[in-house]
Amino acid sequence: MSSLSKSLIMSARDVTLEEVHVSEWGGSVWLKTLSGTERDIFEDGYAADKMKAFRPRFLVLALCNENGDRLFTDAEVAELGKKSSVVLNRLFDAGWKLNALREEDTDAMGEGSPSDQSADSTSV
Repeated sequence: MSSLSKSLIMSARDVTLEEVHVSEWGGSVWLKTLSGTERDIFEDGYAADKMKAFRPRFLVLALCNENGDRLFTDAEVAELGKKSSVVLNRLFDAGWKLNALREEDTDAMGEGSPSDQSADSTSV
């Protein structure tokens, strides 16, 4: 096996995209694997305030277009949180699985897990 150089590592396409049909919205959206920095932002937010709007905060990082560019900004968490909890939960579950996150990961961030979070996703 050959040794990787910095340039080979940095040029590797290691972000996975997955298209998810959302019939309630009349089309499809894309989910992506988070970068290391995006995951740190998500985990830091959870540790700081036990992550109000847990699912929408995760989804603003994971929802993207077919090129992997984010659809939502961090400032749009509350707006996304107003959408159907059924849809958000389905997208969250798909994104959580795509990112190979486990319940142990949320335990490491602090008390609780995604299933322990408040249903109130409108407060940020």
